[in-house]
Amino acid sequence: MKLKFSLLLVFSVLFMNFAADPIQDDLLNYINVELPKVANLESEAIDAYSSVSGDNYTSDAAMDKKIREVVLPKYKLFNAKLKAIKPKTSELKKVHGEYVEAAKDQLEAFNFIVDAIKKQDADEIQRANKDLRAAAMLIENWKADILNMCKKHNVVIK
Repeated sequence: MKLKFSLLLVFSVLFMNFAADPIQDDLLNYINVELPKVANLESEAIDAYSSVSGDNYTSDAAMDKKIREVVLPKYKLFNAKLKAIKPKTSELKKVHGEYVEAAKDQLEAFNFIVDAIKKQDADEIQRANKDLRAAAMLIENWKADILNMCKKHNVVIK
């Protein structure tokens, strides 16, 4: 009787080891531990930019000041901390790399907006806004890729 129980225990442990999904574990850590460390910085930078752009735009001077004093410092710190996140699995490393690249592009677009305002060049402002929209689209693509990974690896986001 002990032998049967021992074999059953060994098979159970082996099954559990084969059933483990390192990508799932990496995703759970990434979503629950790593991203929350940087999420507020990104949100604060984007919210600050939104407060002086679009319907909230009042003047180039107000936009320039907000970008220089709030958006750029917060987004630079966000960008540095985002780069410091090191997923363990190659699949998540690739997807995280998309986010890092999109964030770098967005930071460059914010810098470009400051330069365009300084030069008072409408064409450069249009290009900077286009770059900002392109970076935002890359971030949306990253989000879709993360959601697809979650679905593939049975990670439920609430």
